[in-house]
Amino acid sequence: MAKWIWYPFDYEVYHSLKLHARREEYGYRRPCCWRQDDCWHDVVFRKTAVLAGERKVRFCANGEGHLVIDGQRLPYGEYVLGPGKHELEALVCKLDGLPCAYADGGEASTDESWEATCLDGRWHPAGCSDFYREPEDNPEVFPFAYEPIPPVSAEEINGGVLYDFGKETFARIAAKCGGVPAALSYGESREEALDHANSIVRDRMEAGEERLLPPRALRWLFVTGPRENFSFSAEYEYLPLEYRGAFRCSDEKLNRIWDTCAYTFHLNSREFFLDGIKRDRWVWSGDAYQSYLVNNYLFRDGGLTRRTIAALRGKEPFTRHINTILDYSLYWVLSIGEYYADTGDAGFVRSLWEKMVSLMEFCLSRTDKDGFATEHPGDWVFIDWAPLDKEYAACAEQMLLAAALETMADCAQLAGADGQGYRQKAAALREKIAEKFWDEEKGAYIDSFASGKRLVTRHTNLFALRYGFAEGKKREKILRNVLQNDAVEPITTPYFKFYELEAWCEMGELDFVRREILSYWGGMLDLGATSVWETFDPRESGAEHYAMYGDKFGKSLCHAWGASPVYLLGKYFLGVKPASGAWETFTVEPGLGGLEWMEGTVPTPRGDVKVRCRGKIAEAAAPFPSGTLVWGGKSVPIPAGETVFLEAE
Repeated sequence: MAKWIWYPFDYEVYHSLKLHARREEYGYRRPCCWRQDDCWHDVVFRKTAVLAGERKVRFCANGEGHLVIDGQRLPYGEYVLGPGKHELEALVCKLDGLPCAYADGGEASTDESWEATCLDGRWHPAGCSDFYREPEDNPEVFPFAYEPIPPVSAEEINGGVLYDFGKETFARIAAKCGGVPAALSYGESREEALDHANSIVRDRMEAGEERLLPPRALRWLFVTGPRENFSFSAEYEYLPLEYRGAFRCSDEKLNRIWDTCAYTFHLNSREFFLDGIKRDRWVWSGDAYQSYLVNNYLFRDGGLTRRTIAALRGKEPFTRHINTILDYSLYWVLSIGEYYADTGDAGFVRSLWEKMVSLMEFCLSRTDKDGFATEHPGDWVFIDWAPLDKEYAACAEQMLLAAALETMADCAQLAGADGQGYRQKAAALREKIAEKFWDEEKGAYIDSFASGKRLVTRHTNLFALRYGFAEGKKREKILRNVLQNDAVEPITTPYFKFYELEAWCEMGELDFVRREILSYWGGMLDLGATSVWETFDPRESGAEHYAMYGDKFGKSLCHAWGASPVYLLGKYFLGVKPASGAWETFTVEPGLGGLEWMEGTVPTPRGDVKVRCRGKIAEAAAPFPSGTLVWGGKSVPIPAGETVFLEAE
């Protein structure tokens, strides 16, 4: 079936450019603070098509240009081609948008089999999407869905009307103003909506004006003036996604947490994985790195992951870190290796290999004689919103770099390249990390050796556990001296709670993890949250919870990095994990973690795995073979299409 085609990854670049210009603050647009690339505007597509019979082929273009059919230049339109081989070319120029081509006619139809060039002398497989299969479709318009959402209440207050939509949402509003101008304040909290001077997102309608307002995040909407002066209808804008993952258990609060995390994640799953729907409405590589994992246990939408990875990288030349952040460039490399391990999609790796190489060359050009990645002017060493010691060379960055170099070596094989140099650099870097950053007296890795502070944080040591720097006795010491040590500064962001709770899960401490989820995420729900916040500090009270970055309502109350319980409950409680690449084999090793019962579904590339546990009995089923149920010290194969049971002693 025919699809619209474009230059590879230009669809992602084009929609990323549009997305990153939409953020609003205090009545003005705030474009992002890193380079945004544009699509190529003059593109040629080609294919040698062998037709089994006579075909009527309809050719269309999103832009200006012409066809070349068997050497003859022709306008776009409908042509009858005879059986046999035909050389087809479509030239498209679109100065103000995304040049695309479409052909519908048997073997000549446009799809991945066509090639594209930006006239640089190189040809690549064309990009396309199942979103755009009809000649009337427009790849410049992202295919969101819309549903009417009326407010659940309206309250006359402070000289206006406060509308409550019942929960966090993302909506476009069709508004009509009467004879008096009206000021609009959008709020993720009631307090924000009622404080027009400090509300982040706001608008104004003139007397008699009728307008479709841009889609925006909100739960509350405050409109000045009498109710009869302003009328509107609202539509929820969203990407239709199937909830393949599911979780239910004996703890109703934990069920609410899973639901809230899943809803938060869906709100932020749009053209790409966003950080938050109010602020920033941008794509950040560190946030996205976690979103890929949550996606695997909820929607398993591979297109969303691939779009995000492609959009983050943009075009050549690579002259500055992704999002300006050193760690975020390294996460980008790691994400490709993890995507391949999960899906076996070598073609995607090969399509990005040249960009992986140039990114890593840039990173290595900024290392010192020991191979340590250091901060340069214009760089941001982030790690987390925490007081880490980042002087000169931060240990956490070196761990990420070593892991990224190993990923480069693995991916080189898929691309037909020699990855031995990357592997050697990674091995040497691992030795230097152990030499410079391991503090035997503290029994932990320190953040930085340059400052002399010998500061120990959870963040650095969590990376040591995650990326293989803590085997044997080092692992035991980190557990005792860092993770179990209340004197070490606690983590306050859901971002790094992800890594902390993942580490506890890996150590089998599911009861502890369950209690942490109930305390941290449950604490937000206790305060009325309908989506997960960017940060949460239980020591704060009232409107203090909404402040950040020096703004009274600067904190995002719908942040994708807070959705990690979906991943943790699916991977470690339901216990569904790949045992080999691309889920060729898998294990189901559930852990109740103090729950009386639980049941759920985990999506995989080969089908959905269902798990149920109650008391001493566990059961699992999958529509494909090569799985093993592990429970109570026993194991049993899971035949395709059958449900197997195990009872613990």
